[in-house]
Amino acid sequence: MVRRALVFAALVLAQPVSAQRQPRLEFTLPEAAVLAKEGPQVRALDVVSDGETQNLLESGFPARLHFRVELWSAGRVFDAHRRSVEWDLFIYYDALGKRYRVVRVEGDGDRVTSAGQFTTFAEMVREVERPMRVALRANTQRSRQYYIGVLDVESMSLTDLDEVERWLRGELQPAVRGDGNPGTALGRGIRRVFVRLLGAERRNLQARSRTFVVR
Repeated sequence: MVRRALVFAALVLAQPVSAQRQPRLEFTLPEAAVLAKEGPQVRALDVVSDGETQNLLESGFPARLHFRVELWSAGRVFDAHRRSVEWDLFIYYDALGKRYRVVRVEGDGDRVTSAGQFTTFAEMVREVERPMRVALRANTQRSRQYYIGVLDVESMSLTDLDEVERWLRGELQPAVRGDGNPGTALGRGIRRVFVRLLGAERRNLQARSRTFVVR
């Protein structure tokens, strides 16, 4: 089994990089007055749409997308951070049911919701790339403001994987970290080898919105 895993990793590494669009974050802002009521929209594009990501997901290596959106005020000398919100998207392939699952986790893991189950890779990608409304309203004061978005894309840790698997089995209470069974020692070793070989531990994307004034 170890030999097969290493051979698979070598094959993935040997594949030529295909032409594809650059992964990116995009903001969509409504009129400034509306921002004081509902906040912006953010999209993650071409982040998980490549064939290498599909191979990893279907081989049992889920992905975690950690979003952070910040509201800033632009000053004459220094800009000031006002507020921020964070959430996670976990992408998981259920080999038994042959479905991709997308799970959204907010807060400290106390709000877990399913974004859906998808029979094809393309359907899952469309869900992940769907614009998301961010609950981060602009200040009503007449100051110049803007949003900054940060997205970390990483292979899930063994503990995170176990928590998502428990949730998918119907254990809705947040898992106690360290108390699960993420697999045999052999399985853990193979997963770590994959993460190291594929260089997939973490990628970082950032974006900034246009500057606006709420009047």
